[in-house]
Amino acid sequence: GLAPTKMRVKERNCAVLHHGSFGPVFGAGYDIRVSDNANKNSNSSTYVGYSYVCPAGQTGHQFLTGSRSFQASEVEVRVK
Repeated sequence: GLAPTKMRVKERNCAVLHHGSFGPVFGAGYDIRVSDNANKNSNSSTYVGYSYVCPAGQTGHQFLTGSRSFQASEVEVRVK
């Protein structure tokens, strides 16, 4: 799997958004969106590059999960 990766925030006021219809959202462009029951469906999505800087040499919709939509077995977030 992917080693722990620290991504720089471009838009601090959009780093984390809260939405009542699904789990956490990171970034105004939904850089990372975790859906309800993320371990049971593929409704979660990633497209890093709007509010977070995508690491050099990576594409925003593939580097975290391999595709834009994903089913999560586990999500870990660390905030400093």
